[in-house]
Amino acid sequence: MDRVPHRPLRVLIVRAASDPIADWQAMLLDRLAVDPLVTLVGMVAGQGARTDRPGGTLLGGILSIERRLVAGQLRCYDTSGARAILAGLSQRGTPQDSDSADLAIVLGARDLSDDQLHLAHHGSWSVRFAGAASAVWPAATVTQRASPRMPVEILSRTVHAPGNVLVRTASYNLKPGAVLTGAFVEEKSVLLILRALHDLATGQLCAPPSADMIPAPVQPTLLEALGYAVAFAKAAAVKLHHRMRARRGKGRLFWRLAAGAGPVTDMNLAASAILPAHNHTMADPFLFEHDGTSWVFYEAMNADDGAGWIEAARLTEDGLGAPVTALTCPYHLSFPFVFRDGDEIFMMPETQQSRRLEVWRATDFPTGWTLHATAFEGMYLADSILWHAEDGQWWLLTNLSDHFAFQDHSSELYLFSVDGPSLTGLKPHPRNPVVIGAEHARNAGAPILQNGRLFRPSQNNSYGVYGYGLNLMEIRRLDDKSFEEVLLRRWTPDDLPGSRGIHHLSVLNDRYVFDWSGS
Repeated sequence: MDRVPHRPLRVLIVRAASDPIADWQAMLLDRLAVDPLVTLVGMVAGQGARTDRPGGTLLGGILSIERRLVAGQLRCYDTSGARAILAGLSQRGTPQDSDSADLAIVLGARDLSDDQLHLAHHGSWSVRFAGAASAVWPAATVTQRASPRMPVEILSRTVHAPGNVLVRTASYNLKPGAVLTGAFVEEKSVLLILRALHDLATGQLCAPPSADMIPAPVQPTLLEALGYAVAFAKAAAVKLHHRMRARRGKGRLFWRLAAGAGPVTDMNLAASAILPAHNHTMADPFLFEHDGTSWVFYEAMNADDGAGWIEAARLTEDGLGAPVTALTCPYHLSFPFVFRDGDEIFMMPETQQSRRLEVWRATDFPTGWTLHATAFEGMYLADSILWHAEDGQWWLLTNLSDHFAFQDHSSELYLFSVDGPSLTGLKPHPRNPVVIGAEHARNAGAPILQNGRLFRPSQNNSYGVYGYGLNLMEIRRLDDKSFEEVLLRRWTPDDLPGSRGIHHLSVLNDRYVFDWSGS
């Protein structure tokens, strides 16, 4: 049973008055100040050194140029509120302050010294980005070495273990270049820290699976710095080329569909049949059976990268039948999750451009639909799935973008209990977000119930590629207090020669459909 805290966590901020405040640190302070599970009780200037090697003069100059090039994509956070919060905190650090706080969070240039660890019962927490205290220049090393994702770690030091101990870790997909990647993972770290703090406050902070901590990065060599600059320039040129072709209606063929048969736990993607391309892009397929006919609903989009719409086609032994337009809206539609509740058929497509979640009810299947319910007004949600558990409870899993500068749906998964397709009685799960990290968080299809086991397809977003790979997660525990799942299978482009990404799966009886992108 979860322990109900008698009081909020008493948190010290480790920071000297002269230390600069980064955007992500200001965002964290703003959220801590209004968090009912946290009370900020003071500030202390640390004495322990935070060893962080500089990135080097050449790399610094390269990143300075890159920062100017991407300035229009970066949104500056208003740090005035955080500065006012810090100004209102009393200075701590005298012997009388011993154990007067539960935790110290390092947001400055120095950590607590070993002699200062007695100030907080749980010692200090600090954040490392690919092993460094700052994120941007290590991101250049990560991208140059073709790493799958950018790691973030929360490290702990206590009087009982003055060395660094791993508290939480997550990794995030790369953005184009080190500057955007660094700013992105710094923003993402705020939710990771808050999730860990809430678990500490409620007695649910468990030790992570054994893993080696990431060493601090070494200063890049001259060749590595120049190699990064060349790689960034090439990637920018390729991106510009694709953008110009899309404007002329000549965008490259992106997502296509393939189908096969067999157990979902043992799919052989290379043995699957490639389905005919009806549109430039066909993605997010969902299988649905109606009156003995198997249908595939999918996102369709033209080569100009305009708004997508939903099409449907019969799935036959020979492939796909003629497509029909199932649903169009003035905004982009994708992820057409179709499900049944009693005699009624519903569709819950992704409608994030409308800034809400929508459920449509079939009036003339498969082409007639009427808006049935909406929820989450003003919010950005992607790839939402709804299902009815055996105990009668409806659950909603969605990739909600809790963001400031970077709208991102691939890094956190949120769970809600709900009364059904009318989207009433929405209640957030106490452990939201229930999954953090680009490797597993984003939904990749409808839940799969087979032989009493519940599976969740999820995306593996890595190497700077959206939809790089596909995971099969098994949900082992789901109730009003817990959510636990494990990774069973993983498919990458290595499992489908000629592909660049595999990012969605739908299963109906012994048949499956997935989408893939060409290299």
